[in-house]
Amino acid sequence: MKLVIKYGGSLLFDNDKINTDLIDRICDTIRELHEKGHELGLVVGGGKTARNYISSLNSNYGTANKDYVAVLATRLNAMLFISRLSDISCPLPPNNFEDMVNYATSENIIISGGMQPGQSTNAVATLLCEAMGANVMINATNVDYVYDKDPNKHKDANPIKSMDYKKLQGIIAGIESDAGRYDMFDMVAAKNIERSMITLHFINGNEPGNIQKIINGVSIGTRVSNE
Repeated sequence: MKLVIKYGGSLLFDNDKINTDLIDRICDTIRELHEKGHELGLVVGGGKTARNYISSLNSNYGTANKDYVAVLATRLNAMLFISRLSDISCPLPPNNFEDMVNYATSENIIISGGMQPGQSTNAVATLLCEAMGANVMINATNVDYVYDKDPNKHKDANPIKSMDYKKLQGIIAGIESDAGRYDMFDMVAAKNIERSMITLHFINGNEPGNIQKIINGVSIGTRVSNE
């Protein structure tokens, strides 16, 4: 199977420390899948690294510049995975889409952070799907499902187990984004999966074994497709 896994940067930190135990377990899972013949790509978000840098920048610093700093933070996070998978991965995160396409011709795993200001790592993951010809994307977050409203703010939020592209777009239409922050999923990424008919799975990324469950056809998390 060809698939791209997007790991939210917030999962990579345990309070203020990098969660090396989880990163090791994710890499073990990726290595096992690679050895079984699956073609994988991995995209890593900025999380606390990006937010800490952005919050520490001068208030006069431009939004696009702050977004670029967030991109650099995602690339730092990507290197955490490249260092553990260096024998089977490309040596550096791609700088742009041209790099991504060129990397896709190799047998090594592409591990990417962000690429340009104003572009979320979710959108980058959808572009990596297109570069690889992958029709499955897994978005690993810190919750079990997509909900009809923010479960952190609403006790009556209901999990959604499956939906089509338009419903996803409707849910995220009111979500605001800022430099270094694209909560849940953004509209550009949502449009990209629709245009390329990519099946998207939202899963809880704290258990890397959930990736294998998706590959095995087990119904977990939220599935987004044209059905």
